[in-house]
Amino acid sequence: MFLRFPPFVTAALGALILTASLQPAAAKEAKLDLQSAWTLTLPASGQNAQHFTDEINAISGGQVSVKLYDAGKLVPPLQIFDAVQQGTLDMGYTSPLYVAGRFPAVQLFGGVPFGPDAQDYIGWIYNGGGLEIWREIYAKQGVVTVPCGVMDAEAGGWYTFPIESVESLKGKKIRFAGLAGEVMKKMGASVVLLAGGDIYPNLERHVIDGTEFSMPAIDEAMGFEKVAKYYYLPGWHQPAAINELIINKAKWDSMDDAQRGLIETTCRETNIWSLTSTAQANAAAVKKFEAAGTEIRTFPPEVLAAFRQATDEVMAAQSEQDADFKRTWESLQAYRASVQDWTEHKE
Repeated sequence: MFLRFPPFVTAALGALILTASLQPAAAKEAKLDLQSAWTLTLPASGQNAQHFTDEINAISGGQVSVKLYDAGKLVPPLQIFDAVQQGTLDMGYTSPLYVAGRFPAVQLFGGVPFGPDAQDYIGWIYNGGGLEIWREIYAKQGVVTVPCGVMDAEAGGWYTFPIESVESLKGKKIRFAGLAGEVMKKMGASVVLLAGGDIYPNLERHVIDGTEFSMPAIDEAMGFEKVAKYYYLPGWHQPAAINELIINKAKWDSMDDAQRGLIETTCRETNIWSLTSTAQANAAAVKKFEAAGTEIRTFPPEVLAAFRQATDEVMAAQSEQDADFKRTWESLQAYRASVQDWTEHKE
């Protein structure tokens, strides 16, 4: 037996069927493996990765599912970029400073000696063309970057010796990263790049004489006050720092706009959380260091002047050697110049 519908009902049903057939299929859930370059209990850096994961899993409504792995669980921390590039890892939470030797320009996104504070850094990234350049550089490598953890000023580092002049640094073996490492080389230091977990044992065994790492709250978690006597503030080499979420480009392209938007928006929220979650912890850490007998010092003016001069030389040399570095550096300088009048009036 066949049901007969009035013509207007038949027409309406036909329209509904046609409309449904034209609707795009719902996107499949994006299941993503993510590894952090830092242990997940580490304030800011590691905790940022955990925060991002918790937030996006909570708000995505099943559109995005992230499984987070601790540092070294799948690949060594300094090999995260390669793993993401090759597609053996979907995403990595890391620092652009860790690939500085291969892509010199991206150092300017990880931390700049005598560079912008956190607010101006974010301003350049999102409103001054910084992110577009960053992504263009990585696109050639099959990797997409999302700024995902802006951090306040770092400390100037831990040392087993006092820094009383430039001469104090000559011949010393020091863990530094990025452009600041090039500056320290000009000071006569021997610079090495070590992953976070390798720094403490090398300081303890006197394989290295000093290290920069991060802000006081993070340094406290690392326990550096047990193996180095002198702590220098503030960090001339990184008035602000940016960590990144890197994603395999094929994986990124396989997601729809809503899924990519969820990742971008959650990282923006993580930037705010990162900046605001460590101020009290930083202050408490410095007090703890002092109570433990650490000598809190500032760099002598002549040493800071030498650092600044060497920084100018490094920037000029890097710009001459690498076109991407040159355009990135010029973009950052142009942005800082554009906001300089307002920045000076705020101080």
